[in-house]
Amino acid sequence: FTATVGLRTGERPTVYEEIPLGKFYIADAETSNDFKNLTITAYDGFSKMTDKYNATVTANTTLQAVYNDLKTQLYENCGIVLKAKTLPEYSLVLPYLDITYIQAIGFVAGCLGGFARFDRTGELEITSYTDSGVVIGRDMQYMNGFKRITEKPLIITSVSTGTSDNTIIRGNGANGTTISFENPYITDTMADSVYAEYNSFIYTPCQVKWRGNPAIQAGDIVHV
Repeated sequence: FTATVGLRTGERPTVYEEIPLGKFYIADAETSNDFKNLTITAYDGFSKMTDKYNATVTANTTLQAVYNDLKTQLYENCGIVLKAKTLPEYSLVLPYLDITYIQAIGFVAGCLGGFARFDRTGELEITSYTDSGVVIGRDMQYMNGFKRITEKPLIITSVSTGTSDNTIIRGNGANGTTISFENPYITDTMADSVYAEYNSFIYTPCQVKWRGNPAIQAGDIVHV
């Protein structure tokens, strides 16, 4: 099913502004009062991507070829639409791995310094952090609704990736925070690009309680 959230913006005639929230797949539905109320448990498209990914590309390949292979297989085998995307001209030697579609798409996203998410229409996309321009001021927060997790903001100064047998390190973590993630697909060239994108990036780990904003998506940067 698809989910939306609406705001009434007009009275005569009654007009609603609707924002789609995504497509979800029902795992369970329960009622305790003969369907006067229904409790539904549902998940996004990642729940359909747990089967094994068997790459159909050659070992000496490109990241674009792997992406296109995933795009085809996800649609044919899982019913998932992966958005078309033009990737940088990265070459790699594809290792043989016993992994799921979820892991494979995560590795590709990591090679790009991004992450995978389902958009508001239920299509899968690889994207990166973007500034939403949203400011959560004190007047919008619940009382005592802002709590720092660290005393000071964190500064990313290094990247550690690759595998245990072939670790790729860029930058100096001693002077800041290290992004650390395992990725058997990533190469030195890709790691250079990820490091260049996130080096000196500053953020504040925190918790914020406020009314929320349905226009915000995972990966949107907000200011508090």
